[in-house]
Amino acid sequence: MEIVPGLHQIKTPMPRPELPYVFAYLFEGGDGITLFDSGFGTPEAMAALTAGLATRGHEPSDIRRLIISHAHPDHYGMAAWVKEQAPSCELVMLEQEWAWLRAREGTPEEWMVRSDGWLARHGMSADEITEGHHAEEASGRGRMGSWENVEPDTLLNDGELFTFDDWEFEAVWTPGHTPGHLCMFERRHRLMLTGDHVLPHISPNVSLNSDQEGTSPLADFRRSLERIAGYDSALGLPAHEFTIANLPGRCRELLHHHDDRLDEVVAAVAVAPAEVGATAREVAERVRWNTGAFTDFPLMMQRSAIGETLAHLQLLADDSRLARVEEADAAVHWRS
Repeated sequence: MEIVPGLHQIKTPMPRPELPYVFAYLFEGGDGITLFDSGFGTPEAMAALTAGLATRGHEPSDIRRLIISHAHPDHYGMAAWVKEQAPSCELVMLEQEWAWLRAREGTPEEWMVRSDGWLARHGMSADEITEGHHAEEASGRGRMGSWENVEPDTLLNDGELFTFDDWEFEAVWTPGHTPGHLCMFERRHRLMLTGDHVLPHISPNVSLNSDQEGTSPLADFRRSLERIAGYDSALGLPAHEFTIANLPGRCRELLHHHDDRLDEVVAAVAVAPAEVGATAREVAERVRWNTGAFTDFPLMMQRSAIGETLAHLQLLADDSRLARVEEADAAVHWRS
């Protein structure tokens, strides 16, 4: 799909039926081709990217630059493969994202073990976690593809201009979905590449995860939305779903959504016994999710839902609307 002359959108598949594909954005020019994001590190995604490039007369070896919006596996997972196909490819990332990625210790499997412990601390039972893993293994839903921390060749700073061929982009730091999420604004066509920061229909997942204790991702996300809404953009180009015709309006919708969800979380905590409070898992089960009931979610979605619930709980605690209570080796509870 052509967005403007020289800019095309390529779909690569994801192993998640509720979010079946991610967009790679292809920029053509005299100095090879440039991609903004690529896809999962799975054979299916690699084949789809190769086929998409072929429709424009290109091969993976032609990739001169790969710009990464953020380091989740559906955006960063193909980076190692791209570098194998095009060894001179310049890998580009925001400096804050690389710093966060380097601070994460161990393999994806080790991260998953730590994350399971974090789930238990926030109210998931051992049986729920074990049964969830078994169900994902049986269905293939837990498959993450390859995940290798490929060191960037170029680290961008917020506000820095990045130019190639006839394109000039401003790097826009938009923390929230990840600590170093990158959006890119192209003034000539008034295009904003939004990655997962702004999506046209679903609300991007903004989670407080095990490696982000002491931060407030939702507060960061809200500030980032307000910033993106201030740009004179004609079109938002997200990583999933479809293009965004009114990017400032969509940013405002997401802000209103989180206002409502904050109130809903307060109400979910209020029904718990005052002397005990509620865990994040209990709150996640009580609030409404557009994709169904929390108890029907596969473990991957439950993990995201608890992380998102925690992001709201933390912001409410920072604003003194709730209190966080925890004891050593015990589950964390939240009280009105």
